[in-house]
Amino acid sequence: MLLATRHAIYSAAVSTEETATFMLLPSWNKDMTTNPYASLCRKYPHMCKFLGTIPSNQLQYAEVPFWNNIQIPLSKHSWEFQVIAIWNTKGRVCLNAHNKQRLAKRTCQRDP
Repeated sequence: MLLATRHAIYSAAVSTEETATFMLLPSWNKDMTTNPYASLCRKYPHMCKFLGTIPSNQLQYAEVPFWNNIQIPLSKHSWEFQVIAIWNTKGRVCLNAHNKQRLAKRTCQRDP
């Protein structure tokens, strides 16, 4: 997750095109102080935005068929998921141009 976050930040920084990557990453503690990817996002606040949280009791897995029709249930998670946007200025401007109220609609917003 740290490498994926680092790659998204680097890609947004060097791109001359509009770039926005939305990530769904686990949060093992409420304040996210021990998640390396969260500290990386806090280091680049102009490129990273915590958009919201999906509580552990709100996330449901889809039934996924497995090989040879054997259904193996996924284990129940106990952590929340953070929705994170990593973008460059052009990407943020482009997204805002299509929906000016997008960032204002943050019903599940919880900045760390």
